[in-house]
Amino acid sequence: MTSARKRAQRRTAYLFLFLPAALLGAFAFYPMVGVFILSLRHYNPLTGGDFVGAANYARLFADPNFWWSLLNSVIYLAVTPILIILSLGVAMILRERLKGRDFFRTLYFVPVVTPIVIIGITWRWIFHEDLGLLNYILVESGIVTHKVHWLTSYPLNLLSTMVVTIWRGIGYYMIIFLAGLTMIPTELEEAAILDGASWLKRTIHVTVPLLKPTIITVFILSSIAAVKVFTEIYVILPGAPSSNKTLVAYMYQTAFEQFDMGYASAIGVLLFLFTLVFSYFNMRLLERGGASWSY
Repeated sequence: MTSARKRAQRRTAYLFLFLPAALLGAFAFYPMVGVFILSLRHYNPLTGGDFVGAANYARLFADPNFWWSLLNSVIYLAVTPILIILSLGVAMILRERLKGRDFFRTLYFVPVVTPIVIIGITWRWIFHEDLGLLNYILVESGIVTHKVHWLTSYPLNLLSTMVVTIWRGIGYYMIIFLAGLTMIPTELEEAAILDGASWLKRTIHVTVPLLKPTIITVFILSSIAAVKVFTEIYVILPGAPSSNKTLVAYMYQTAFEQFDMGYASAIGVLLFLFTLVFSYFNMRLLERGGASWSY
């Protein structure tokens, strides 16, 4: 190969490296820098604004709604272990050769491909205090004597949206667990059966340890999704006070309903730092997640 051809190939390689880097800079790094600069200003898109330094960040620490929304985001992380347990359980059931297995796999996956706005409106009707299906069933069956304020009483409104998130996420993480289960060598489970291990022992001492990398992956994906949850809150709880919302929903309300872009940008910067630190520890957990088994 001639030196001219090598130089041409090298230029082509640099070009292919430059294009993704340029796109990443244009659509990721530039907006991040812009948000940080905006967080240092008291900015309103209608009236403009002035440089205020760290005043927006000082305002954050004195804002009770910020702390409530941060607490709600932390509480929302409770969906992660529930999602792992339920989706793993469904995956283990649906990996067996059961009649109608493909139908139920499809059925569980339908909420994943259904637009979240449609899901939110449907569940908002189910949870409605006066017209909702859930209150109708509870009252008519005698389980409760008064209608429950699912969407207007804290923390029931937050728990209601968490139920929707769990219901919608089971199918997605079930697929990931099914993929992980197919990677487990059947010889190991057959050896455990020959040694007299019960189904429970095989699950605890063989299946779960070998699924450890998959479980950690699902933990990372579901926990990050829980931290940045927005659509469920926005659609199901449109009139809820700021103290009942998650951090992302509070940031959106501050930016696009109150038009306080500088303060909303400060919330976004702290949310980014929180997610960055959280993701770092999750990645460390994934790196240490090996597979071992015994029974």
